[in-house]
Amino acid sequence: MLVAGATAWLIAGCSAHARTPAPDIAGAGGASGGASAGGNGGAGTAGSSISGQAGASGAVSGAGNGGALASGGALASGGANDGGSAGNGGSSGSGASAGGGALGSGGAAGGGVSGSSGSANAGSGGKSGSGGTSGGSGGAAAGAGGSGGVAHTGVWRVMPLGDSITGTTCYPKLLAQEFTQNGHTNFQFVGSVLNNQGCGNAPNVQTEGHGGFLITDSSTLSAMPGWFSADQADIVLMHFGTNDVWNSIAPATILSAYSTTVDDLRAVKANVIIFVAQIIPLNPAGCAGCESGVETLDAQISSWASGKSTALSPIYVVDVHSVFDAASYLPNSTYTVDGVHPNPAGSQKIADKWYADVSARGLF
Repeated sequence: MLVAGATAWLIAGCSAHARTPAPDIAGAGGASGGASAGGNGGAGTAGSSISGQAGASGAVSGAGNGGALASGGALASGGANDGGSAGNGGSSGSGASAGGGALGSGGAAGGGVSGSSGSANAGSGGKSGSGGTSGGSGGAAAGAGGSGGVAHTGVWRVMPLGDSITGTTCYPKLLAQEFTQNGHTNFQFVGSVLNNQGCGNAPNVQTEGHGGFLITDSSTLSAMPGWFSADQADIVLMHFGTNDVWNSIAPATILSAYSTTVDDLRAVKANVIIFVAQIIPLNPAGCAGCESGVETLDAQISSWASGKSTALSPIYVVDVHSVFDAASYLPNSTYTVDGVHPNPAGSQKIADKWYADVSARGLF
């Protein structure tokens, strides 16, 4: 799996969106009711955000009555997250060692995250052992059939975590459907938010996708321990940070919030397996510097993950950004209505990427 190596540069400020939480706009594929434009046109409350999750009525972001309306679909998160791939540093098998790094019985290899091919390769110089760890060069890997360094039994609890890209677009539903259609049935999506978008015959799923939320916001961080305690996730699919970039939050601040999130997840389940997305392109109208901000953040996620990953609780980076051509991910284009939220076609591309990276680990 390729990890994006975009050259970092400074995030241009988008003053129209510099507030917390981020401005919400209608998520493509949002819940019934969607966002509607136009209407009776009074001046709405500039800068207010709508969470499409609860279908809050009447809140408007920079629009008049009848502007961006939130009956389950006008939502905010502001964007998509994305990711690279992890893995160069060891996969654990069930028994035999391989190439000096893979080890047995649900063990985990390495301690960082890298990943150029999409498969977890044994780390160089690692030592094999039943249930041991290998000192591979860079990658942390979960054992086949194991959760981190511990053998897993029972149904895998999978938590999609993020903003409206997770909560009110089709990708989580399409991902669950893709797992099932390919014979992966020993899992359950968990979370406090029901994703019930109209996405063909894909089943409704639970997520922790909260429209309009910034991961750096104190209210988000304070709510997370409660979510995580209730969800008891074995696997987390995190696509978070779009609203933060939209609000010109520094990458270092976003990555610090990522670390707090990981710590809270591990406090609930020490061997949780975490997949972190390099977030998808962000090109909303009126924010010319948003995409450069995304690329600056994405370029730093792999090194952050390498330092935060452990053998017991590995972090894998998933390059979701690369499934789109950023230059053409624009309002009213093939894969997005607003340059932020993927439409059903865009959601399918995101689901395909998550499926490829997660299934490559052989977890369920």
